[in-house]
Amino acid sequence: MKVILQCPVAVVGVPALSRKRPLVLSPFLGQTALAHTLSGLSGEGAKQICLQAGERTAEVLRAVGAGEVWGLKITGPDERDFAGARRFILDSLPQAPDLALWASYPVWFDAQMALLERMARQRVGMRELRPGVFVGLRTRLAPDARLTGPLWIGDNVFIGPGSVVGPQAVVEDDSYLDDGSEVVESIVGPGTYAGSFTELRRSFAWGRDLLQLDTGSLTEVQDRFLLSEAAAPKFSLTRLWKQWRHRLPIP
Repeated sequence: MKVILQCPVAVVGVPALSRKRPLVLSPFLGQTALAHTLSGLSGEGAKQICLQAGERTAEVLRAVGAGEVWGLKITGPDERDFAGARRFILDSLPQAPDLALWASYPVWFDAQMALLERMARQRVGMRELRPGVFVGLRTRLAPDARLTGPLWIGDNVFIGPGSVVGPQAVVEDDSYLDDGSEVVESIVGPGTYAGSFTELRRSFAWGRDLLQLDTGSLTEVQDRFLLSEAAAPKFSLTRLWKQWRHRLPIP
């Protein structure tokens, strides 16, 4: 089966999601929305994909390559070999065609909550730690961290002591939640550091960007000890207290 896949790279209802990269490459339950779409189309029998993303087609193609990962052959926007092909517009996923993605930030968030358990059970290596709490590979959880489902915690994540995560939360791969942080009804994007006692509620945090889901207000946080890329130096009040208590040198 041949498919012409039309990929929106920006949508009026969710402009902040395309701030870092084309919209279809924004994080969505452990992958990108585009990766989930390619997986779904492959499962429906697609073999060749004509990918169209306007002026950013080349950038999107670089992200997915030739499609071998999904057993597909992905080409650029030229439709000459796709006469009679099925057309698919990526405003929903093939796995859930009735579930809109980009109408608003709450709609985008609700779509992830609706698909969280289903996607988690299909992800290799993800285990259900307790009902509704799904945890990926190489993730470290403090013994006293309070985890409440529905909750997705990706691969190579650190959840610090005293943290409260969930319900209705997603912490993407390679993120670091420092001591006492709270993430409730929120999404932490991949490779994000949330500092000690940072509270995220009805928010999307990705690197330094903090988006309020209900208002659409976007803030670039300047204090890297509150919110930043996970590769940035980390600061923990708990660690600082321990160093003072034991008279250890502070690096």
